Order: sequence, then C-alpha cells, then structure tokens
Amino acid sequence: MDNDELFEVNDELKVCKKINRDLCGEITKISKNKAEVRFIPTESMITDDNLLIHHGFIFSAASLCAMAAVNEPNSMIIYSETKFLSPIELNSDVTFKSHALQNDTKKREVMVEGFLYNIKIFDAIFHIIVFDKSILKIDFKNIN
Repeated sequence: MDNDELFEVNDELKVCKKINRDLCGEITKISKNKAEVRFIPTESMITDDNLLIHHGFIFSAASLCAMAAVNEPNSMIIYSETKFLSPIELNSDVTFKSHALQNDTKKREVMVEGFLYNIKIFDAIFHIIVFDKSILKIDFKNIN
C-alpha cells in the first residue's frame, strides 16, 4: 500500500470514534501515518470579549490529529511539546496536519502543525504509546 493512499475516514478510523467533533474538529483526511483535521471554533469556546478561543480546544484538535495519524486502538498520548504560535479568533478555519515519525514501535512521535490561511499557528510533537490491550484492562499488580 502506498503511504499516501487515503483511507475512508469512517471505515478506517480505529481511535477517537466517539469524540465530540463539535469540540475538537473533523478528521478530513487519513492515510498511513498521516491525518488532517479541520477545526472551526464556536462561540462556546471564547475566552473573553476579544473573541479569542481558549487554547484547550486548539490542543484538543491537534491531539485528535496526532491520534488519527497513529490510528492504533489502545493508544494514548503520554507527553507533548507544544507551541501556540498565534491566537485563534471565533470562526477561524484551522487545518491541523500530522505525520507519525515511526509506525512500528510501541512509543511513537507525531509531528502536528496547525495552519490558518497557510500561516503556521501551532507546532507540536506528541508522544503516543501503543498498548497490546486497553490500559484499563492491564493488571499492574502482577507485572514483574
């Protein structure tokens, strides 16, 4: 399979299936080790009278994009290095693009960039760990 071959998002998505897309954006593209999320903030995300969007919603859209690039069940973000390069206003149309730097290890690094009008407004590296089974089903008391 070509690494840039696009998957059908709804058919191939293995993570974040039940997440509220109104709060963290819509996955618009997904392929092996890559994803894109379109994020349009709403009025409920405003922090003040300047119509600026709370950074938590921006981070959520970026983390959704990172998780979609890995697209492995039983995965979770354990760490991130994040730069918010510009504030976002109400009704901005932000595109997040992610690229997983590895695809065959238990710990993966995923680069995510956010763009508004082709200007980079967000930059991050997410560290995602992939477990063999759900983290909630691991018996940590019996691990040597």
